[in-house]
Amino acid sequence: MKAARRRVFDPIDLEILWNRLVLVVDEAAYAIVRTSMSKVVTEGRDFGSLLLDPKGRLLAADVSVASKTGTISIAVKEVLKHYPAESFRPGDMVATNNPWWIMGHLNDIAIVAPLFHRGRLVAFAECMAHMADIGGSLSGAPREVYEEGLIIPPLKILERGRENPTLFAMLEANVRVPRQVAGDVRALAAGCAVMKRKLSEFLDLHDLRDLEDLGATIRERSARTMRQALARTIPDGTYEGETTVDGFDKPLLIRAKVEARGGKVAIDFAGSSPQSALGINCTWVYTNVWATYTMKCLAAPALPNNEGTFAPIAVKAPEGSFLNPRFPAPVKMKPSSGHYIPIAILNALSDSVPDRMLAESGNKFLVYLSGRDSSGAPFSDLMFVMGGMGARAGHDGLHCMSFPANSSNMPVEVLEQGLPVRVRQRALRPDSGGAGRYRGGCGQVYEIESVSDQPITLRAEHGKLSTAPRGLRGGAMGAPGGLFLNGKPVPDKLPLILSRGDVLRLEVPGSGGMYAPDLRDREALARDIADGLVTRAAAQRDYGEVPELRRAAE
Repeated sequence: MKAARRRVFDPIDLEILWNRLVLVVDEAAYAIVRTSMSKVVTEGRDFGSLLLDPKGRLLAADVSVASKTGTISIAVKEVLKHYPAESFRPGDMVATNNPWWIMGHLNDIAIVAPLFHRGRLVAFAECMAHMADIGGSLSGAPREVYEEGLIIPPLKILERGRENPTLFAMLEANVRVPRQVAGDVRALAAGCAVMKRKLSEFLDLHDLRDLEDLGATIRERSARTMRQALARTIPDGTYEGETTVDGFDKPLLIRAKVEARGGKVAIDFAGSSPQSALGINCTWVYTNVWATYTMKCLAAPALPNNEGTFAPIAVKAPEGSFLNPRFPAPVKMKPSSGHYIPIAILNALSDSVPDRMLAESGNKFLVYLSGRDSSGAPFSDLMFVMGGMGARAGHDGLHCMSFPANSSNMPVEVLEQGLPVRVRQRALRPDSGGAGRYRGGCGQVYEIESVSDQPITLRAEHGKLSTAPRGLRGGAMGAPGGLFLNGKPVPDKLPLILSRGDVLRLEVPGSGGMYAPDLRDREALARDIADGLVTRAAAQRDYGEVPELRRAAE
């Protein structure tokens, strides 16, 4: 029996269909933003929506936070081991938050939904987001994932369109803000429902029976484009680099070996530190996210995300290392390690990819706040406070711009309206951007004061406060960061209790500069001084002079 002949798409038709398929996923993302109840989703954009084929291979992703959509989630493939494809019916949805399947810690919940068209299973939707709370201990440093919150095995949250009340009752009984978390889970279900409706409209509009031929074409085109881009960008060879992240007792080492051969890249993290007894561990799916994302940023940043895009990139990390920990390792603070994976890779490639390089960035603080307001109602949420983004090969770095994560800053007005805190100061940190021909982006100072009569439990996480972000090719280091409670330094990653009037000050690191400072344009340096980014004393120290800005003749 002859195999069915695959449809060949005209290049113009393919471009239209491909973009409209991505739009289907974007529509789901809009639905999540409109219906979510958490600031970490609506303001921080810490969510993602994916469209996958019936075998769980990624076809399209929205452009939300990079860690949610920047690479292949294995959740659908794992769910299919528990629920065979033929067992699904229209209206079914499965929920799970397994950190080894999704994005690395229990706060991330994914909803997986089979998508049917004219009675046939044609795809899966996967919508995921960071929950404002997932239970677990806030008063100490968990040493097992069991202490970090509620673990949800793959369970049907909807069956044939009807909610599973038992699952929602269990979820709401285990979290501090049940209405908020249940609302966000329903927002993810709404995203899946929107994707189902829009996909059916797409298939009907373009007279497609399913996505098999289009999906295969997209994967093949993407894989070929990525191989070509990698071959152009990274010369064949083996490259090694490393960096460290702050541990609890000593720094943890990230060691990366990058092998490039004929448009394929293999990244191996052998030699990295063993897994930690505390929650700075980073599961393999999250390690894989940042490794493949770094390659995409270097070689083909405009290429849409799908299984083919990442097919030429292979990632390995030793089991039992803190970049691939064994269950039940604690993993709640995985951004504190995972966000520095790109630095080790870029350090490895800094000499071989000179025109697409980035000095080390200051990254961001993750600040969790939980407690009760004046009426006794519970609150829990997360905000991001960004540091500087490193200088680039031909441009200054960016201020208060997180890299590699592309999450968003929360407006002060939104924070103060929703939580019992007052923002006393939010300002750029002068002299925090490393000196260089291209200056590093500045970090920021962020001060919040408790205005609550009830204690607020707060945990501020950063991966690298004690080590200054390094410059490249003669550029100077950026300023390291710090965390202060009522003017006294305190360690990050550990719970703090804020009483009324207590002030927490975050000094977020700046970023490294690029090329020697004496090569910087004098007019650019004068503008930095005039704008308050560089003080006159630092200009004299780092650049050897204090130029005056020439004013244009009126």
